[in-house]
Amino acid sequence: MRPKKIISAILTAAAVCCSVFTFPVTASAASGVSASKTYTWEYTAIKLKAQNSADKIYYTTDGTDPTTKSDVYTKTLGFRKAITLKAAEYDKNGNLVGKIKTIDVKRKCPTPKFLVSDMLDGTAKVEITDLEPGTTIYFTTNDKTPTEKSKVLEGAYLVVKKDKTIKAIAVKEGWITSEVASISPLDQISEDSYSDYVKEALRLTNAARKKAGLPEVKLNQKLCDAAYIRAGELKQNYDNGHTRPNGTRWTTALADQGYIHQIAAENYLRIPNSGVDPERAMELWMSSQIHKENILREGVEDVGFGFVQDGIYCYWIQLFGKLM
Repeated sequence: MRPKKIISAILTAAAVCCSVFTFPVTASAASGVSASKTYTWEYTAIKLKAQNSADKIYYTTDGTDPTTKSDVYTKTLGFRKAITLKAAEYDKNGNLVGKIKTIDVKRKCPTPKFLVSDMLDGTAKVEITDLEPGTTIYFTTNDKTPTEKSKVLEGAYLVVKKDKTIKAIAVKEGWITSEVASISPLDQISEDSYSDYVKEALRLTNAARKKAGLPEVKLNQKLCDAAYIRAGELKQNYDNGHTRPNGTRWTTALADQGYIHQIAAENYLRIPNSGVDPERAMELWMSSQIHKENILREGVEDVGFGFVQDGIYCYWIQLFGKLM
């Protein structure tokens, strides 16, 4: 599907729901230390707070009780595996304030994601993916919320009627069950939903530029068209990066769309086992110095985004430019 009306559907920013969930950990009035947990895609974050701001918090992760010789808490702690965290508040004289707090730290399964392909003859091929090995996917296609008594995903994908709604959860022993993911194949990657993803990528890009004190870039239709073409070319020619399948440089895609540039930059990537996830794409680009430099490049005024899926990967292109 070639999106043709991206600009008209995108120029108004849209809010997006964050996939991070924070839950307070109840502490008694005499406990001293209070804590909250935040579940992210990569880790469980624990934020501690002392009853008195002048006191210090000490903590351990080996099961022993913390003393003033233990590690000092200075910032949010992140854990990639389940552990038992103990924290204690001590005043300036080294006296324990309240009680030692024990926190059971668990990981939370990432919410399953979907890849939709081969929508033929009233059916759709749907791959349900997760980002953590060892999880079991339970799903329903009857609008009911899935539980551990629901059907288990066997194999790599499902073939369902296009008008069905699939709901899925990820479960792993010792982990907290994921949020419920839901998808209707018939609604996937329509022109409107394509525009929503591009709109979100634009919002995230400008948020990063604003944080760095740089002016926002505006969406350009010609760059979006070029980015969509380049994303499709990545499926054929990913290992050659910025070279197109015909052997020319990536910048020729801009010229083909009539965008004659003074400045141009391209970011690309492919995300395995993922749905269309602009937040993840931006996270990966910003974690790479060369891609981050393109996002925060001075002098660029325009941007375009494009993506395609092939049932295994989602390919993303981000193009920056300034007209001649």
